[in-house]
Amino acid sequence: MDKYKTLLSSFLQIIDKCKSEKEAITQKNIFFKKNISPLYKEIKNISESEKSAFGSNLNNLKDQIMQIYEKKIISFKDELSSKNHQITADLSIETANFNKGSLSPISLISNKIINFFKKLDFSVVNGDEVTSIKYNFDFLNFSADHPGRQTSETFYLNDKFMLRAHNTASTAEQLHKNNKSKDLRVLTFGYVYRNDDDDATHSHQFNQIDLVWVREGLSVANLKWILETFFKYLYGQDTTVRYRLSYFPFTEPSFEVDVKCPNCKGKGCNICKHSGWLEILGAGMLHQNVLSSAGFKITTGIAAGVGIERLAMIKYGIADIRDLYTNDFRFLRQLNQESK
Repeated sequence: MDKYKTLLSSFLQIIDKCKSEKEAITQKNIFFKKNISPLYKEIKNISESEKSAFGSNLNNLKDQIMQIYEKKIISFKDELSSKNHQITADLSIETANFNKGSLSPISLISNKIINFFKKLDFSVVNGDEVTSIKYNFDFLNFSADHPGRQTSETFYLNDKFMLRAHNTASTAEQLHKNNKSKDLRVLTFGYVYRNDDDDATHSHQFNQIDLVWVREGLSVANLKWILETFFKYLYGQDTTVRYRLSYFPFTEPSFEVDVKCPNCKGKGCNICKHSGWLEILGAGMLHQNVLSSAGFKITTGIAAGVGIERLAMIKYGIADIRDLYTNDFRFLRQLNQESK
């Protein structure tokens, strides 16, 4: 017991000299490691008749030390509160070696697209990257034997869910949730996933936008107006657009939409593969099966979808899609300067 009293007195002297909470914590930890922990290790060497009393006294000593320590910590907190202490430390760090960040081409184009369609009263939705097979295929009029359903094309999670292969899946979900609307305008955007090999023009993961406008009386003329207005906004008022008949399960009629190459103005260059035209997106009138499966009584709607990377590559003359993901500051600064 004399030894315990000596230890207690010693700790009291140590803790009284502490000038901060941090110092008190440090000194308490050192004291325990140096003086108290060895005593606990001695218990195994104590006889059975004395072990109980030894352990009880040791626990009492530990409790008294902790009471002294906690009282000291409280005193520091009270002192801090009474003085209404404010931290005045300079938490800034030297930034001389930091490079100024820049928006990526994906963000630049996405912001332009969103700003354009918001002015036309479109709701902008990001949607879920994990979607159901029903939204991705079934509700979009994909036949059971469509090649897109194969595992060589699509990432499945199980027999009900998958990574969305196109943002039309998120559009289908919005159609089902808003089938009572008489004028539905929705733009969905975000990552989509394809089981594809990465090269200069392909990526297993890329960004896509998909738009749908459902209202009675819409026609191909409305589709052409909105697309041509959009492309002139994005690439300039002298942009020329052409339409080629195509096939998509969820639109009828369907079109591939091209623009005259902004780089060579239709004369032919490496970017357009000397054709003078660049294939941009797929579009068309919403298929009746898509509208009816979503629960719409309205019979007309327009839709379009495009890869955002594709738009950025054309806008900034980028030949390799992989350049969009390298985060090269020189590349990003150049694009941001051109976008101003």
